Amino acid sequence: MSIYTPSNAYITATGEFLPGEVIDNDHMEAVLGLVNDQPSRFRRRILQSNGIKQRHYALDASGQPTHMTEELAALAIQQAISYASITLEDVQMLSVGTTIPDLLAPGIASMVHGRIKGGPMDILSCAGICGSGAAAFKAAAMSVISGQHKAAISCGTERPSVIMQGKRFSKESTLDRTDSRLSETYNYFSADFLRWMLSDGAGAFVIQDTPNDGRPSLKIEWIETTSYAHELPTCMYMGTTNPNQPGIGNTWLHQDSLGEVDNLGLLLLRQDTKLLGENIVRIVTDFAKTLAKQGKLIADEVDWFLPHISSFFFQEKLFDAYAEQGIPIAKEKWFTNLETKGNTGAASMYIMLHALLYSDQIKKGEKVVMMIPESARFSVTYAQLTVV
Repeated sequence: MSIYTPSNAYITATGEFLPGEVIDNDHMEAVLGLVNDQPSRFRRRILQSNGIKQRHYALDASGQPTHMTEELAALAIQQAISYASITLEDVQMLSVGTTIPDLLAPGIASMVHGRIKGGPMDILSCAGICGSGAAAFKAAAMSVISGQHKAAISCGTERPSVIMQGKRFSKESTLDRTDSRLSETYNYFSADFLRWMLSDGAGAFVIQDTPNDGRPSLKIEWIETTSYAHELPTCMYMGTTNPNQPGIGNTWLHQDSLGEVDNLGLLLLRQDTKLLGENIVRIVTDFAKTLAKQGKLIADEVDWFLPHISSFFFQEKLFDAYAEQGIPIAKEKWFTNLETKGNTGAASMYIMLHALLYSDQIKKGEKVVMMIPESARFSVTYAQLTVV
């Protein structure tokens, strides 16, 4: 017999932290720095495609770091708690997701717990990329739904700027501008591409077994995640020269020195944009169709749709693909702040929902659906919330 009594779970407060001043497209390369004193060959094309106009970096005007990844998380959590009816001492679980933590060990959740204090609590560090924030949310929510905890916090936090600075790409860019070797050019593009896509920030949810009294809460109806790694190769990666067959000899752990790791470009985050374009829309909408068949995702009942899209390049493609799968979601229901907040990876879902919850636009009874894909090895999470 279980000692836990299942419960409902509600997002009762949210928070965000976006470091520094707003950085527009004309000034981002000055902050990140030139590569070998040369402007990027790809920046304008990538920015035109992704549609992002503003973002934040945990860097000052000279490119010096201002915050650690765990610090961004702590500041987002502190804001969320300031909106909540509980204190940190009441929190029984903390789950945190990020792509690149400050330390290899201990885990990011341990470090964030150490910053925010509070009392003893259950913790979970979630690895991955965008999906790590969704995994942290699911774990915290399920701990409340199962009856194990009465109050939990989930958080997504990202600081890619520290590995996107121009000085990190000096060796990678030694390919001459007139070199026509397609494979070498694409290898550099796969890393430079992400410099103009990703930015810094953190977001947090307070999750409780009872809703707020007198102000909106979001009841967690369901959260579903699936992975397509069984059929698709690695698309976004860091730490190997061969993402499809990592093994002894081709990962960062098997090099003789950190100098060799740097020479091989193993600590640059890369994206196979061709593989991304061929598969991300399909897996996102295939899983949506599965959820629709299960009676979970009903397009006509969706009032707000919050998709974590890395680029507006995919928005129209997704809209059409949902319709083709028999799940048409009207454009006026889509809500994203990608253009002004940037692509903050694991934090994006938190930063989107924070903006909606405190916008005075939502009404009691409305249904909110979040969609969080991860292209690293292709997975996707959907969650449905009801305003109460």
